Amino acid sequence: MKKFYFKSVFATAVLLGSTLTSCENDSPFPSNPSNKQGQYIISATAGGANYLLQAESLDEGSVTAVGGGMETPTGTMWHFYEDKYLYRLQYNQGNAGVTSSYQLNANGAIEARDSEYNITRFTTYATVDNYVMTVSAADTDKKDDAGNVAKGLGITYLHATNEITSNATLPCENFLGNGEYVSLAGIVEANNLVYTSVIPMGLSRYGVQSDGGKWVTNPDLITQEDGGTGSGAYGTGVVPGTQYPDYAWVAIYPNEQFAILNPTIIKSDKIGYACGRNRSQYLQTIWAADNGDVYLFSPGYGRLTSNKYQTPGKLPSGVVRIKKGAKEFDADYYVNLEELTGGQPLYRCWHMTGDYFLLQMYTNGLNGTGIATTKLAVFKGEDKTLRYVTELPEPALITSFANEPYNEKGVSYMPVVTNDGNQPALYRIDPVTATATKGLTVTADGVSAVGRLTIQ
Repeated sequence: MKKFYFKSVFATAVLLGSTLTSCENDSPFPSNPSNKQGQYIISATAGGANYLLQAESLDEGSVTAVGGGMETPTGTMWHFYEDKYLYRLQYNQGNAGVTSSYQLNANGAIEARDSEYNITRFTTYATVDNYVMTVSAADTDKKDDAGNVAKGLGITYLHATNEITSNATLPCENFLGNGEYVSLAGIVEANNLVYTSVIPMGLSRYGVQSDGGKWVTNPDLITQEDGGTGSGAYGTGVVPGTQYPDYAWVAIYPNEQFAILNPTIIKSDKIGYACGRNRSQYLQTIWAADNGDVYLFSPGYGRLTSNKYQTPGKLPSGVVRIKKGAKEFDADYYVNLEELTGGQPLYRCWHMTGDYFLLQMYTNGLNGTGIATTKLAVFKGEDKTLRYVTELPEPALITSFANEPYNEKGVSYMPVVTNDGNQPALYRIDPVTATATKGLTVTADGVSAVGRLTIQ
């Protein structure tokens, strides 16, 4: 089966101003640029607008988002479906978002495909078989006697070839057998199976009242008032965070039809729930090595509690494993990442090649907003070793990485944005040596995604 990649990127909504005039010399960007057509596609922002740029190489040269490339509507996430299509996934809070996709035409130029798609807000997305899937919180049509609505997961399937959209709702109350509703964070295809990290979210009003209140471990955890802000907001009568922060769950499905299939659910008590966090986004930390082993990484976010209604966790950042063909965690495998980093936690991670994984690390302790995460490290799964990547800009100069590297020929390319006046650049990261080499320069304010497309 095919692998997929979990991305989390952003783009802004303001359009670039009109054609440059004699004032263009005041711009930090060069005038009269030209982008050669190439199969490498870079999503970049400049002057408040988003552009898709084409490059012939990621190892050298430069491209620019000013006066070149294809201007596109704003996109929340940019997701490559294999080497065929690039999806602009649009997130709207609680509403439908217009999503579009792009391809290379017969002349090798980037162009928009005909169809647009309406999707709800989403917290995770992936390529699974023939589909781009998005998953978000959704209400079901089930209510208790008091009118409390049972929570679910809304799944949208975008068929990549036929450009057809279908939807399904997955019930998620008591999904893990502990009464709590859940979210999903990352989906992996491997070994003719589909693996997803399941994140317990606490008890909704429906869950608090369910089965005579038996799922509430401590009545003091039930909120007595509205509180919190943003993604941490909660109402009265709920348990606003998981009661089980020091466990990790994986659901294993035979295929992508989550709403009509019963998964095998497995649990580990060696790590906490497995996802990166950036406010409302749940970032993928479940990945398959090339040999079919599935690795599950946890930052240890259970240690972050912001109010008296949350159950604190204790476990540090760690890694567990599911061996190829198994439907249980490897009892002999565990890595405490913070013992390898001098106490710094994991933020998020990606598969590179073989059993090498690229880790984005906190540099100043754990937080749930993605701040101070400006170091990269290479983790080798079988050897249980971690090495920080050298030859990158100094961590204090780095303002952001792209939301995912692009992997090719055994190396990874990661866009890096700095605050030292230099333009963003792609860095070629060798997993064996854990060293980075500066490659393509991108004249832009930011770079959100990079990948490769072939002519369709």
